[in-house]
Amino acid sequence: MNRPTAFVFPGQGSQFPGMGRELARFGPAARDLVDRAEDVTGLPVGALMTEADADTLADPEYAQVLVFVWSLAALHRLRDKGLAPSAVAGHSLGEYTALTACGSLDPDTALSLVSCRGRAMSTAARQTAGTMAAIVGLAPESVRRLCQEACDDTGFAVVANLNSPRQTVVSGTVAAVQRVVDAARDAGALRARRLPVGGAYHSPLMAGAPLGLMGKLAEARLAPPRIPLVSSATGHLVSDIEEYREVLFAQILRPVRWQETVHTLLGLGVRTFVEAGPGRVLSGLGREMAREARHLSVHEALGATPPPTAVPASPAGPPTAQDHVTSKARKST
Repeated sequence: MNRPTAFVFPGQGSQFPGMGRELARFGPAARDLVDRAEDVTGLPVGALMTEADADTLADPEYAQVLVFVWSLAALHRLRDKGLAPSAVAGHSLGEYTALTACGSLDPDTALSLVSCRGRAMSTAARQTAGTMAAIVGLAPESVRRLCQEACDDTGFAVVANLNSPRQTVVSGTVAAVQRVVDAARDAGALRARRLPVGGAYHSPLMAGAPLGLMGKLAEARLAPPRIPLVSSATGHLVSDIEEYREVLFAQILRPVRWQETVHTLLGLGVRTFVEAGPGRVLSGLGREMAREARHLSVHEALGATPPPTAVPASPAGPPTAQDHVTSKARKST
């Protein structure tokens, strides 16, 4: 049975100590990719992946390169096994892996951009103290209202990640985020807790970060995607790559719209999601939002029977959204 497949790529937060040992399962090509990443970024990628502790890995300067390299190695391994996506998307940082997977960015350019992005976010986080918190069990609009109520002259909180109908992440100044956590618990949230992160990502406290990335992004060659690319910054299909460049400029400040992203992929006919990166965060969110679909980690996809299948691209050019909407999807949307 043909089950159109999306590869989805996780962002910062999916890294873990010792992730290099698992990367080794992808074979010699993964080692070559690590060596290439060290040349491009100047970071000791191999040592960080095998020796760094959780606190070190939480720094965006390191975490973002490591997650990107791991995810790209997973993508290469999936392709080596004959698996290819009919659409791609990435959560925040993962959008750069998705851009590489769909042919919009070459790997070296993507590595350079990811490294610059991580350094810029790390610098912004050190300059202005902030934090994030995950709220589970309250509707996104309720969380948004709690953020508005937590704002005062001393600080603010905003919605940073719309991950699912049940999970929303907030970001902002430490005191205001804590007020949201306390209010969410009083409002009956199943879980409300601060996250062990070094900054208030996807909030105005990151305002300095895009400046450090802007020059490289402006110079980077972005090719039109060869397969459908859904942006997690908008939740929509990317139709104009140059307009999308403007989205990437502001991506660090904007909320991640993962719920909309998954729904857009479902609308394209996708019925299998492969999380091509470390961890299973996106697979868990997907199972919550799309129970009718199949959600696999990269290792599950590599061993799956029958394997995930992809809709081949039209020889006339990149597939459109309409090319990928099945009659079943039309009835369900």
